[in-house]
Amino acid sequence: MKRLFLLSLFVLSVFGIQAQSNWGTWSVVPHIGVSFANLTGDAIYLDDNRVSYTQTRIGFSGGADVYYQLTDKLALSGGVAYTQAGCNFEDIPADLKAKKGTVSHDTYLSFDYIDVPLLVHAYVSKGLAFSVGCQPSFLTKAISHTEMQGYETNESGGIKYDKNEVYENDVKGFIKKTAFSIPVGISYEYENVMLTARYNIGLSNVYGHDLIDSKNKIITVSVGYKFNL
Repeated sequence: MKRLFLLSLFVLSVFGIQAQSNWGTWSVVPHIGVSFANLTGDAIYLDDNRVSYTQTRIGFSGGADVYYQLTDKLALSGGVAYTQAGCNFEDIPADLKAKKGTVSHDTYLSFDYIDVPLLVHAYVSKGLAFSVGCQPSFLTKAISHTEMQGYETNESGGIKYDKNEVYENDVKGFIKKTAFSIPVGISYEYENVMLTARYNIGLSNVYGHDLIDSKNKIITVSVGYKFNL
């Protein structure tokens, strides 16, 4: 995030804010892309002190934004988007020093949100803009998934695994229905095709309890087409 702000300042200092579209015009930008999501401060802790930390989960993102050219240098936008969030967890392998235990793999949390981003866009050169704003997100689905196997080791170091068990549960009741974030982004438009990257900085705990303070951390990369009205 710091690099993004430094890059913004550099571009502004070199080029200065330049004119974009005529003020008072409207446009609609439908877009599709991918999300790179993670959760801060979360992990799985086993009784034998093994830990599974979070990893990035890749999902889908898509929606549409409505732009209003406030001036020739600034634009406002509001939109609606569907974004897949959550996180993956590291696999927990067998502990070869233990006589028996449990391994887990393909463990993840999958959250689906409806986002409502409200942004201000500053154009620094033709087609290039930096944006910042606020975004409430509304939870539509929350699933936890893990696959586990018990195991036993013998004196020669061999391992015998039990049957793989799959556990998938609806955990929407444990997740807050609304999340808030600050989206910071960059976009480039050429021949009405718009490429956009946004980093949504989570502000609120995703869980409905105070046992864990974990926030969404989501990057979306999308491509859209700008229809001028």
